[in-house]
Amino acid sequence: MRGYETCVIIHPDMSEENIEALLNKLGESISNFKGTALKTEKWGKKKLLYPIKKQHRGNYCILSYLGNEPLLNEINHILKFNENVLRFQTVRIENSASLASPAQPPEQQIEEHTSSNVQESDTPGEE
Repeated sequence: MRGYETCVIIHPDMSEENIEALLNKLGESISNFKGTALKTEKWGKKKLLYPIKKQHRGNYCILSYLGNEPLLNEINHILKFNENVLRFQTVRIENSASLASPAQPPEQQIEEHTSSNVQESDTPGEE
């Protein structure tokens, strides 16, 4: 089985219970197709870079799982025909070690990257 991550942007007016129900439905589909759900993360409401379906904000959720082609087709079918899903994207993860490490919201990745650059440039004169 291959590793996959799916990022889902859900309508901002959708209640927490409905978001949880959608994520549970996806989890059940993963189980039904003999996949393995590794983690589910809810990043909360974030501002979108540009409006999607006349919405300026969206609830972000990340799903990491192991599965096969029929499972991907089922997840795409569920998300494509759900009117509360603004946008979604699934990517294949080549290295299973990256699935084991927790995904971080973009703000935390930027902060860690800039702090590592500052540490490298602390010693003047060395290149």
